[in-house]
Amino acid sequence: MFKKFKEWFSGSEEQPAILQYPETPVTIKGVSYVLKKAAEEDIPAMLAVERRIYQGQQPWDARAFHSELRRRDKALYLNVFHDQDLVAYIGSWFTPDEAHVTNLAVDPDWQSRGLGRFLMQLMIHRAAVYGASKMTLEVRVDNAPAISLYHSLGFQNGAIKPNYYLADHMDARNMILPIDPQEKEE
Repeated sequence: MFKKFKEWFSGSEEQPAILQYPETPVTIKGVSYVLKKAAEEDIPAMLAVERRIYQGQQPWDARAFHSELRRRDKALYLNVFHDQDLVAYIGSWFTPDEAHVTNLAVDPDWQSRGLGRFLMQLMIHRAAVYGASKMTLEVRVDNAPAISLYHSLGFQNGAIKPNYYLADHMDARNMILPIDPQEKEE
């Protein structure tokens, strides 16, 4: 009983292989980056990226990131670094039928360089290999660049979630991507 409570509270120690990710050099549009799994020591840099994106606001606080990073049995968070600086990150949850993008952030100075597309494609592939039949996410209804990216990746519009964002009561659009079983091929 105590073990189950501890796993629920702090995350399981067991981690499926699909949620592991070695540090990997990547090149996107001719620029070299390092992609690695997010760690708790990265949280201050992740929060700084959020503040830059949201003009000083933080939709997530340090506690939320700590909680997510401890969910080793369900969550995968990946960070993109350029010259030791965090420039983008993505987080997703994986369940037997569905993958859900919880967070995608690209520093404003690094937007429109293919980082968001790269991270989304990576997670879509991971979801397919994991066996998920769909990927979901929420996006602010006023975030036209993100909505355009998601549509270009095959996401379909879902329901509007009124007053979804606590800070400003902005609505969110649920978006859904059916995952093609052929995507599971390596």
